[in-house]
Amino acid sequence: MNIANPDEVAKKAAKLKLDGVATCCLDTGISALGKTCDSLGLTGLPEKAAIMCNDKSKMKKAFMEYGVSTAQYFEISNEEELKNALDKIKLPVIIKATDLQGSNGIYIAKTEKDAYDGFHAAMKLTKRSYCIVEEFIEGWEFGAQAFVYNNEVLFVMPHGDETYMSHTAVPVGHYVPLDCDENIHKQTEEAVKNAIKALGLNNCAVNVDLILRDNKVYVIELTGRVGANCLPELVEINFGIEYYKMIAAMAVGENPLEYWGKRNSKTTAGLARMILSTEESGTLEDIKYTGEMDEDILEITFFKKTGDQIRKFVFSADCIGQIIVKGSTLDECRAKINKIMSNIEIKLK
Repeated sequence: MNIANPDEVAKKAAKLKLDGVATCCLDTGISALGKTCDSLGLTGLPEKAAIMCNDKSKMKKAFMEYGVSTAQYFEISNEEELKNALDKIKLPVIIKATDLQGSNGIYIAKTEKDAYDGFHAAMKLTKRSYCIVEEFIEGWEFGAQAFVYNNEVLFVMPHGDETYMSHTAVPVGHYVPLDCDENIHKQTEEAVKNAIKALGLNNCAVNVDLILRDNKVYVIELTGRVGANCLPELVEINFGIEYYKMIAAMAVGENPLEYWGKRNSKTTAGLARMILSTEESGTLEDIKYTGEMDEDILEITFFKKTGDQIRKFVFSADCIGQIIVKGSTLDECRAKINKIMSNIEIKLK
């Protein structure tokens, strides 16, 4: 079945008499998941919430109506509407396709020309007749993972984001704990809980993008599934739980609190980073890790093999592999992952 087609998925799920449906790390099947859960009475993300997760414009409207701390925005379908929006929002701005993921279709515009170029680029990529332009909040970008069950938010786990500046800031790594003061942690928890209520997210993992400016936390966007780029593994490291099993158990009607109740009394530091080529494109001739392994190196994975095409990094899909480590402190994790990176050899031709 095509997981981007809600009607097809719901129909086939009913025919197959599935016990549950779940997703992680991508938004493609979110609407289908919501429709299937509602139509079959399964535990999972409601369809109404899923639709808002897949439409940044509907999401922002819900934020505004619920008083969620977020950037000012306008929905635009043509150059005239863009011009009117630019009269009300000072440059720089961000142009966003409303239905894409992985930093695709997002453009930072520092000039009017950039804004028009970004608008046309986003409209070429989107399947919708509109996109959005919003205030560019320049600050410290970070994120959070959360989990909501029976309308109760079990946790909000802020995490740091390492980004690479392409056409926009693209996440290339994540870490826990978030190195900031207690006030920011409290603001983050409040903002995430408000955003979850605004969209009506329930019985799902939650992935949130946030930004801090002038000591105030703003919600960029969120969706009703766990984050990508090793974020499920960082939840497991941080709390000491089997997070994938927790998500799957809830989907088939079991109680996820059984997994949450086994969490460690103390949290653990963790760091995940993507392996990428920032200098050149080419055909992969060889890739290998020449260093040693230990119990704190949880994963070194290469996604590409000899003969594959490697693109100079632009989007998350261009990554070559990933590394995940844990440690007593974040500094210890950073030192370990930097050492690992220095022992990875990549040859292109």
